[in-house]
Amino acid sequence: MFFNSENDAPARSPMNGRQKLLVIATDVCIVVELCVAMAQAATVPPEVFTPTFMKTFFTLFLPTLLLGFLGVRRLRDRPGDA
Repeated sequence: MFFNSENDAPARSPMNGRQKLLVIATDVCIVVELCVAMAQAATVPPEVFTPTFMKTFFTLFLPTLLLGFLGVRRLRDRPGDA
């Protein structure tokens, strides 16, 4: 969506503390998954390094990304919460 001015755009509230912690935890998990994928790929012959890395990394990464996205949405402040 594109708006002509910022007054036309819907207001977005900043992330709360729980959401920020979840984003940090998700980032740490992704870095760990990257290390696991590299270690797994290092144990195979060089000609299958890339397919092994991609298979391992994306098998771990995609569910983590999905859970992080859904978690941030679930932890939003609800109207009326104080």
